Amino acid sequence: MIGVDSNIIVYALNSDLPEHKYCVELLENVATGKEIIAIPSIVFMESYHALVYAYKFDHLEVKNRLITIVDSDNIIIFNISTSTILYAFEIAGQYNIGGRDALITASLLENNVKKIYSHDHDFDGINEIKRMDPVKN
Repeated sequence: MIGVDSNIIVYALNSDLPEHKYCVELLENVATGKEIIAIPSIVFMESYHALVYAYKFDHLEVKNRLITIVDSDNIIIFNISTSTILYAFEIAGQYNIGGRDALITASLLENNVKKIYSHDHDFDGINEIKRMDPVKN
């Protein structure tokens, strides 16, 4: 199982972005059962925020599209606990990364997920997790 970062969902749901075709293909593989992925719960709110506030999508449209993803049988959602937050503080300090990326990493690692689909190079510096980029350059 591989985790998913917010940017993959944002790219998949925004057809105006050049990364769209690669990320929507990944979500199609999930929808058809070719792949099972893990998504930390913060990823949904981070994706919502980017699509609504940065890309100016209608909030109800974004909510409904994200609910479709949440309801998928091929996605496991990891909740954020107090221990996840405490672990994220350690990761942020150790690797000098932002709080959201640290929280996503902590959530995945707590659940023994050691790979993440992301277009964000910040994950490259974290020894415990391997970044896999579905976007072909």
